[in-house]
Amino acid sequence: MRNNVVVLTLLGLACLGEQSLSAQTMTTAVVADPPVDAKFPPGIAGITLPSHGVDMDATYYLASGAGLHGTVLLLQGLPGYESNVDLAQSIRRAGWNVLLFHYRGTWGTAGTFSQSSAIEDTAEAVRFLRDPAIAAKYRSDPQRLVVVGHSMGGFLAGYEAAHDPGITAVAMISAVNVGKVNADPKEREVRLKRWQTNLHPVQGTSAADLFIEAERHAKDWDYVQWADALRAQPVLLVEADDQNHTDMEALAGALRQKGTVALEQESVPTDHTFSDHRIALQTIVVEWLEKLKYAPADKP
Repeated sequence: MRNNVVVLTLLGLACLGEQSLSAQTMTTAVVADPPVDAKFPPGIAGITLPSHGVDMDATYYLASGAGLHGTVLLLQGLPGYESNVDLAQSIRRAGWNVLLFHYRGTWGTAGTFSQSSAIEDTAEAVRFLRDPAIAAKYRSDPQRLVVVGHSMGGFLAGYEAAHDPGITAVAMISAVNVGKVNADPKEREVRLKRWQTNLHPVQGTSAADLFIEAERHAKDWDYVQWADALRAQPVLLVEADDQNHTDMEALAGALRQKGTVALEQESVPTDHTFSDHRIALQTIVVEWLEKLKYAPADKP
């Protein structure tokens, strides 16, 4: 029974509303361990990723089973107090490898943090995963690479997918629109105060510096403007009741206007970190990934 699809009624799902989870079932990966594969067991590798002279600390969750596995690059926010490890575990149980890493200048990784450097770090992580030697070592399929990010990580996931057509698909969860953090003076002050209290694990910058950097890149970093680049990829947008909701709605609208090939949009009545809807979040992401799992890897 444990290895069959487990059907559960999620407590609290009745209040999610029409735009949230359409089904009240979960795949096995969210709630149960997969069959044991003694020959090809799951594993975890503590590794480093090179980026511009710095070795970034990373954790690679490896799925069980023979053959090549697609990989999810799971990008955390700033500074990353919610690292979404529970989401990583569910994704691995669904048969994907999952890579998490710390950007330069965060959580003890050397270097100075900036939003620009985090963009570079994300691109270097993708390059690492496409390395044939790395792919062979970890039984990963470099042609099936999905980027999933939360908060600042959602912004980075969108940026990477918009600038790299080789990315298979992208999921943005409560993604902050960095290009517009300065747009509304009142909202700017709220964000600035919140960022100021959360940067202890971040080196070489301040909340004010990051907002100044965002102002310099306001046009290029407005993710609503990436809709044309993202429309050819499957996109998942997961919204919460937070300051990012309006911008994510705007991105969804822009994608539809541009004729997106595959957009899924979910809205969950919860806080920015999905504190009381972690199972719901895992279900949304894993069910979306299941639709990609056996899709052709090659892209035009």
